[in-house]
Amino acid sequence: MPRIKQIPTPFERVRRLLLGYELTATKLAIVLKCSQPTARQRLNDPGLLRLTELRKLHRLGHIPIEELMEVIRREL
Repeated sequence: MPRIKQIPTPFERVRRLLLGYELTATKLAIVLKCSQPTARQRLNDPGLLRLTELRKLHRLGHIPIEELMEVIRREL
């Protein structure tokens, strides 16, 4: 049986970074100061994150900005 190559979803590394810092949808909503459905949408598709939200992740979520930049740079 042939093997099917898995195509990685866009910004999967950013999603794994957020989950690595234990930012679930509930905690992400608190950090971003938005509703839980919006936070869940950002967690499922991190490509929708805005620059202001990335700044909040750094300041309020305590994620080093260098780490965020490195993960995003690898995705592009």
